[in-house]
Amino acid sequence: MKKKKLLALLLSFSLAMSLAACGNDNAPDSNTATDGGAESSGADSAGGSADATNSAESGGNDVQAAGDTYTFYDYASALATNWNPHTWEMNADDAILSNYLASGFVDISILNTDEMLYQWTYEMATSVEDVTGEHQDDLTNYNVTLPEGQTAADTTEGYVFEIKLNPDAKWEDGTPINADSYIYSMKQLLDPDMKNYRANLYYSGESAVAGGEAYYFQGSTVWMDNSSSGNYAIDDLVLGDDGAYTTPDGAAVTILVKAQSAYLGGDTLAAYVEAYGEEYFNVADYEKLAELADEEGRVPLTEESLALLVSVISTQEAWGETADNAPSYLAYSKEFPVVDYDGVVGCYKVDDYTIRYVNQFYIDKNYFLVSCASTWLVYEDLYEAGKDTSGSLVTTNYGTSAETTMSYGPYRLESMQQDKQMVFVQNENWYGYEKDENGNLVSYTNFEVDGEKKQQYITDKVIINVMDNATAKQAFLKGELSSWSPDADDLVAYSTSDKLYKADETYTMSFFFNCGLDNLKTMDASKGNTNSVVLSNLNFRKAMSLAIDRNEYVSATAGYKPAYSLLNNLYYYDVYNDPSSMYRSSDEAMQAICNLYGVEYGEGTPYATLKDAYDSINGYNLTQAKELMAQACQELVADGLYTEGDPISIRIAWAAGALESSDTQQCELMNKYINAAAEGSGFGPITLEPIGNLNNRYADVSNGEYAIGYGAWGGAAFYPFRTFRVYCDPDYVQIHEAGCWDPATETLTLDVDGESVTMTWKDWSNALTGSGVYSNSDFDLKLSVTAQMEEEYLEKYYRIPLCATTASTLLSWQCEYYTDEYNIMYGFGGIRLLQYDYTDAEWAAYVSSQNGALNYE
Repeated sequence: MKKKKLLALLLSFSLAMSLAACGNDNAPDSNTATDGGAESSGADSAGGSADATNSAESGGNDVQAAGDTYTFYDYASALATNWNPHTWEMNADDAILSNYLASGFVDISILNTDEMLYQWTYEMATSVEDVTGEHQDDLTNYNVTLPEGQTAADTTEGYVFEIKLNPDAKWEDGTPINADSYIYSMKQLLDPDMKNYRANLYYSGESAVAGGEAYYFQGSTVWMDNSSSGNYAIDDLVLGDDGAYTTPDGAAVTILVKAQSAYLGGDTLAAYVEAYGEEYFNVADYEKLAELADEEGRVPLTEESLALLVSVISTQEAWGETADNAPSYLAYSKEFPVVDYDGVVGCYKVDDYTIRYVNQFYIDKNYFLVSCASTWLVYEDLYEAGKDTSGSLVTTNYGTSAETTMSYGPYRLESMQQDKQMVFVQNENWYGYEKDENGNLVSYTNFEVDGEKKQQYITDKVIINVMDNATAKQAFLKGELSSWSPDADDLVAYSTSDKLYKADETYTMSFFFNCGLDNLKTMDASKGNTNSVVLSNLNFRKAMSLAIDRNEYVSATAGYKPAYSLLNNLYYYDVYNDPSSMYRSSDEAMQAICNLYGVEYGEGTPYATLKDAYDSINGYNLTQAKELMAQACQELVADGLYTEGDPISIRIAWAAGALESSDTQQCELMNKYINAAAEGSGFGPITLEPIGNLNNRYADVSNGEYAIGYGAWGGAAFYPFRTFRVYCDPDYVQIHEAGCWDPATETLTLDVDGESVTMTWKDWSNALTGSGVYSNSDFDLKLSVTAQMEEEYLEKYYRIPLCATTASTLLSWQCEYYTDEYNIMYGFGGIRLLQYDYTDAEWAAYVSSQNGALNYE
């Protein structure tokens, strides 16, 4: 699926934010360059809530006394309803599978907490190897898709993977799990009579099994999404005598107007036009196009309809597309003959505990391992018993109740009361458990964490009750819940709690500017500002940044961590080959920020090393801010733009929704900071005013309605080299800071392997990706260029980083997660490494001693 569209990712992010209950309507923007779908592969939880940890070191529970138990009490606004791996739809359903009832072939866990290193670990597999070179006949036998000009004989990697299965794996009833179990399950997943919802993960996309599409669609004619299957260009198509386009083999071609589009992340063009209207689309031509749609929402591709489509998507610059993007909105028909599974689908048995998986397309082994973090496994007897053949499609009730569920994970579903409660207990037949001297189920990692094997899955029971967040808060404070996710207002009260844990997100909230002098003069004349022309001065903007005490800012407002740069600690430049490759920890990236803030290291300085210097940075230097303010005032007065002592009032495009108390508090702090810097400088009193209920604050700033906006960019954590497209390429997205400069014409000179190279900012932003001039260069070069661009861009002060967003959870005093340093690959260690400081009995006694009123502030 191509998630190129900015708004597609914004919609996805909005959903994620609502699930996280962060309560912040300052919805960040996504960096639309994604990471192969694996960005949050390490997220983990107990009962579906975000995990968290006490800052105290985990002690472990090596010897569990007979009768001692450890129960994790969680909550949800609604229970999962379907955890069948073939048909689940909601995140809550997937959480049941991934946390309790299933294990993947592989998993990601902690290797070293001090260095924040992750590792691949084997679970339902004992090994996963790329054996393409030894089995090139499979490429032909299963009709894989090879690059143009490449033959099977030339292909030695990226297609055929041999999975050695865990011989100790069993279902919860003790039935062994072997190769036959997986082959049966794959046949059911791709069964054309069932049309299982999750089959799309295996018949299309990066990890599609070879022949999966042919088996799933056999005996039917199907509309194939051009953006994920055919990838035909308009020039590849044939214009018939009837005026309609076809594929070269004569298949019909249509435009996806009201039908779902993979290019739009499963949404429809109609939905986007309805949501964003004339700001992004030519609505008049869309209405003409929509009138041509059939009952399935498709329009035959003709010269007329193609012209309308191009007009719809390319008329408004905000949507950022041209005629070259039109093929992504197309679908074509394809006929599939009836076939058998054997010999067609490239998932086959080698021996009782070995299967081979032939991928339809080339896939790097690391990305194949990502797909192996889950499996398609189902229990045959229950799956068959639950089948219903009365409708047009065969269905099964497998995985919808305790009676229809069979676990092969560390827990099993003991009981379920619809719309009330789910109870999970340890699965005694899970391969990882053994019994200790007291008869308790005990498990240790089959890998080392911080140099030794650790006890895992100490939790005996997980109970999830249905309740709203207000009820959950009261239950948590009475000791009846193990975790609780505060909303925005409550976060303020608990912002300094030792039990509040923040899972970092990639989004960096910033002030972004329209500092074009003509724009500022217009805003002063008719947009409600007074003397906002001061923002045209670089020293004023730099002083503003240095005046901000970010540590105080985030402690007084909820859900944030200080940020002094554009990219935070979640960004990796070579994550799969080098798990230590955090961009922010690289010498190049640290040096860039030290340069920005003027912090030196070495002999004669307070800091012995680059890391010491970098770690000292907090972005706050009131002394320098006051000096710069005085200098800015002199320059502005000399230029005739400002009269000394005059008041300054600047409206900030702050929020999409109504302002909340936290928004007001944030802006009050900003007023305190900027006036402290301006004291004695010659500037009059400065007032920053937050404005809410804005339809599009990003466009409003670049269009000259506001001089300052408050928002964020984020995403693409595993490929930071794409980042600067959102700041520098107006053909890619609408540049928030467009009122300040033109990156398509302004040039930048950088050092590339010791040589000075000059290009426009736009060209530099594209140089490291796609077909860019340095796209095939090594990571050292890309890292150097990215760090230089970050430094040079921040020195313009068109954007001032303030804080990184987080997802926040309180964990009870009873338990703690393994680490308090969040890592995007493994979270905080999850329920696997969850530790307890009290048994259930000890916890009950402690709660009683506190009269059922616990303090977490």
